[in-house]
Amino acid sequence: MGEHRGGSGARGISKGPILVVVAVVLIVAGFFGWKALGNRIDDQGQQAAGTCVEGNRTLDITVDPSIAPQVEQLAKRFTDTSPVIRDHCITTAINAVPSPLIANALAAGAEWDSAALGPRPNLWIPTSSFELAPLSGKAVINGEPRSIANSPVVLAVTPETATSLESANAGWQSLSDTTLALPVGSPQTVMATQAIAAAVAGAGSGPVTIEQAQSSQVTSALSALASQFQSLPAPPATTADALAALTSGVPATVTAVPAIEQSIAQSANADMTAFSPSGATPLADYPAVIVAGGGIDETAARAAAQFSEFMRDTEQSQIFVDAGFRVEGKSVPDLGALEPAQITSTLTPASAETATALNAVVANPVSVRSATILLDTSTSMSANLSAAGAAIESQLVRSPDASDVAVHAFPGSDAAAAERVIVPGAPLNADQRTKLTAAMSSLSAEGKSSKYPALAAAYKDAATGYDANRTNSVLLVTSAATDESTMTRAELLSAIASATDPARPVRVDILVIGSSGDAATLQDVSDRTGGTLIRVNPDDSAAMSAAVAELLS
Repeated sequence: MGEHRGGSGARGISKGPILVVVAVVLIVAGFFGWKALGNRIDDQGQQAAGTCVEGNRTLDITVDPSIAPQVEQLAKRFTDTSPVIRDHCITTAINAVPSPLIANALAAGAEWDSAALGPRPNLWIPTSSFELAPLSGKAVINGEPRSIANSPVVLAVTPETATSLESANAGWQSLSDTTLALPVGSPQTVMATQAIAAAVAGAGSGPVTIEQAQSSQVTSALSALASQFQSLPAPPATTADALAALTSGVPATVTAVPAIEQSIAQSANADMTAFSPSGATPLADYPAVIVAGGGIDETAARAAAQFSEFMRDTEQSQIFVDAGFRVEGKSVPDLGALEPAQITSTLTPASAETATALNAVVANPVSVRSATILLDTSTSMSANLSAAGAAIESQLVRSPDASDVAVHAFPGSDAAAAERVIVPGAPLNADQRTKLTAAMSSLSAEGKSSKYPALAAAYKDAATGYDANRTNSVLLVTSAATDESTMTRAELLSAIASATDPARPVRVDILVIGSSGDAATLQDVSDRTGGTLIRVNPDDSAAMSAAVAELLS
């Protein structure tokens, strides 16, 4: 029979369920404890960030004065948000400096001149992307600059001039009837110059290429406009000066000024309005450039990027629209009495090389001239004749079609001849250009140097064939070697004096290749005729090309 437990015996309790319950309680307690610890750590981190454990940091912002007031207001708003970046409390400092000064300093890469420019910027807002070309490849731009606002470059004109230009449906390529303000170094001049070049070359919205920039058509158009501006009794030195002169009532001054539409509207000058030439329109697009190098670290770069985005915020960017700027995605601003320009296409900025070539023409326009190029082909030029020919050919490509150019050389073809005519003078049409190109590529060096008699003969020919409608000149390109003819210094100077007629001026410009030798006699000839003498090193082809360009401009 089975046995039964007695009624007084205690029944045993299983330990398994108790252990499970204890384990669950411990796990739950651990979970909530860990979560609480994590939250406390997060709170401590946020508190540490909020108290800027790494200290304060100033975001240095340099901005072109034309948009500085609006950027300064936004910088104050940004600072009021108490931004914290990488445990730094960020504040902002605005420095208004004209764009070209900052662009030149960044491109130069030299020690920063804080006294003249303020602190090296973490964020730079120039007038336009056209000013960034010289910085390409210099590792001073972090990321891709984006516009914060824009305004088209148009022509500030009087109402009467506007009516005339509108009737003619004038484009950037057809402004010859205006006296166009082209102050060297102005961002507006740079943009207008590229717009003119694009229209003349048929480049559409660009960018203008170096070949187009150096073409005779573009060079002629820009030279004519620049020469007309520079011939004024007092050509304005800046765009601001030109705008003031436009409505000053002075008779001999500019009649059209490339200017930013917003600035014309803000002037509220009833005697001034705007005209937008047909063709691609250059934009003052105010890119926000995060500057690299110069000790700028990740904190500064992030702060610059965050402020840039702050300015582009829909609510914040309204400040630009209210001031007359345009902002992508917003309606065209109210410009008061000024009707906003209708933009059909915008101009793409050219490369640094192209911009430099165009700016050089504006600074030193190529005049329409009657020129005799007198080239030394003696043995003393053996090592440099090819480079000299290339420099001359390069400049002739840029020379206006209306110029008349001849090429003579020495020594002469025989003992009795002081010089020889390689290409007779004629206007620079296609046929003449072909002849000159062929002549430059077929030169050879031989014989003795007879620069004195050759120069005397060339000068007499030029004086006899004087053209009152052109600048008349003789360009002597020679080595530094001593003249080997029988003509003396006194005889040369006497021959020049005898052929000189103050009423029919012919200047003698001289390029001496080499640093040795005595150029005193040639310097005297140049000085007495109102010309210029330049010496270059034989191995410096760039300096040779620059000298020829200057002497034939």
